[in-house]
Amino acid sequence: MDLDRLSLAVRPRGHWESVDLGFTLVRANLGAIYRPWLAIVVPVAVIVNLLCLDYLWLATLILWWLKPAYDRLLLDVLSRTVFGERPGVRDVLRASPRLLGRTGLLRALTFSRFNLARAFLLPVWQLEGLRGAALRAREKLLEKQARNPAVWHTVACANLEAVVNFGLLGLVLWMKPRSVEMEFWGWVFAEDASVAFQLLYNLFYFGAVCVIEPFYVAGGFTLYLNRRTLLEGWDIEVAFRRLADRLERGPERRAA
Repeated sequence: MDLDRLSLAVRPRGHWESVDLGFTLVRANLGAIYRPWLAIVVPVAVIVNLLCLDYLWLATLILWWLKPAYDRLLLDVLSRTVFGERPGVRDVLRASPRLLGRTGLLRALTFSRFNLARAFLLPVWQLEGLRGAALRAREKLLEKQARNPAVWHTVACANLEAVVNFGLLGLVLWMKPRSVEMEFWGWVFAEDASVAFQLLYNLFYFGAVCVIEPFYVAGGFTLYLNRRTLLEGWDIEVAFRRLADRLERGPERRAA
């Protein structure tokens, strides 16, 4: 990793400070992150809902289950952004075969799907390219003292996603005419619920995912970077490099 190109300040941080750094990274690069993210996942969501018109609850389940695939696209954008790049939609699409085929996606969609530290471990799977025993040893090392914050980060983002989702549902119910009787759950999940209402629920759910998921992946990514900083002394390495640069420039200045 070329630390000289890293746009983030390299220093040891507390766990939650490093997660907040990820949130700040998203806020500072909203267009660069959300543009390729939405351009790819929105068509996927439309196709899934069209294919599941008779069973729209299944569309919601599929979109939720596919989150590890979305996360790989987001991490690719984020990992380039911290090095000052601005990948576009075409760049992410060109990288998609590698991201979906060589980063342990099958494992992430099966027995690792319910790993609550998945955003923290995703950079290990995707960026370090380890497999087998080396991967398990690396995960074990990085998770020491960091798994609990990673799990709570997942729980917090899941709750934020639910707040956005149900907040949008509540807004619709609040704005409905008084003459229309509508229960909070029945208008979507009742057997006679209209396709329009079910599609509206799916829209709200996927809207919540679109808003929260970049923050979730970014928080896990910066938590991972902070853990590596603590383990590998990145801050010390950067400090020595800067000192060496100053020493090299010193004679040049005196000669001038």
